[in-house]
Amino acid sequence: MRYRLLLVLVAVLAVVVTAAARAPAVWIADWLQSHGRLRMVDARGTVWSGSAMIGVSDGRQVLLIPGRISWKIGLAAIASGRVMAEVAHPSLPAPLAVSLTTRSITVKAGQSELPAALLVALGTPFNTIRPGGALGVRWTDLEIKDGTLAGGLQIEWREAQSALSPVAPLGSYRLQIAGAGDTARVQLDTLRGPLRLQGSGTVKGGRISFKGVASADPQMRPALIGLISVLGRRVGDEAILSLET
Repeated sequence: MRYRLLLVLVAVLAVVVTAAARAPAVWIADWLQSHGRLRMVDARGTVWSGSAMIGVSDGRQVLLIPGRISWKIGLAAIASGRVMAEVAHPSLPAPLAVSLTTRSITVKAGQSELPAALLVALGTPFNTIRPGGALGVRWTDLEIKDGTLAGGLQIEWREAQSALSPVAPLGSYRLQIAGAGDTARVQLDTLRGPLRLQGSGTVKGGRISFKGVASADPQMRPALIGLISVLGRRVGDEAILSLET
């Protein structure tokens, strides 16, 4: 009887291990859809080694990032309660190392180049201005733990354009996020161009507080005042940029 019970347990364990090893990649796609704006399309392979198209949802449509993303998850660290993954994508010059636990996400330093059209997924005002240009994203080692960010993130919107304005390019802009302790500092600056964007704020406890100003070089003001009015509350020739969540 004990021998038969042992055989049954071994068989059950073999089925569980086999099922886990063959768990389809679409399971990750289903999880992402229920936990945020990221979406996976045409997922192939398994949870442990697979690929997919990835995009961002604005609630109505999914904006796909050109190129397929692929991943490999190491099994050695799972016993210690940590998931170690290596992620590759054409926008990444080198595979990205990601570590997850039940309380934190750690991402190794890296960089990426993406189309600015993806900003539409952030909602207002980007879904109105329909941005063009390129995004250069760079980051140090990052850790998100218990709602706080440790590390630095920099996003440059280069040769910015808008479907609402005949002026092209509008300029180039830099957004920097520096996290330390329970508060991350946010700084927006104009690098060059006739449309001037400036502001600062904080991210604390998952809440964003940001204030800024949109204006234009005097000689370009008539051509840009319509776009400026869309960016925020109009005050004279400027617009107040405000985000509170």
